[in-house]
Amino acid sequence: MTTHAAKEIVWFCRLLGKILHPLEYPITLYSDNQSSIALAHTQGQFHARTKHIDIRYHYIRYIIDKGDIQLVYCCPMEDMTADILTKALPSGKAKHFTHTLGLLRFAGEC
Repeated sequence: MTTHAAKEIVWFCRLLGKILHPLEYPITLYSDNQSSIALAHTQGQFHARTKHIDIRYHYIRYIIDKGDIQLVYCCPMEDMTADILTKALPSGKAKHFTHTLGLLRFAGEC
């Protein structure tokens, strides 16, 4: 997922650079997957479990080394507000995230 987001960021930044003006780098990409962040930042440290990773998944490492993207860890999974838009949640979490998004009018209806 991180690699796909990085590809989209690079494409979008190039598009905006041609239309408007070049953007300042690095662009911050937030990820909640600590394993993918660790793999993207480690150079030459592969383990037996990472041998299956295809060359296209190393694109994120190339973009980080180039200085186009800065990969940053964001909040733990239990605090991910975007989950309300992507998955079914228990009522308590749904109400909490509804308040977090500022949808207070609809919070009583959940």
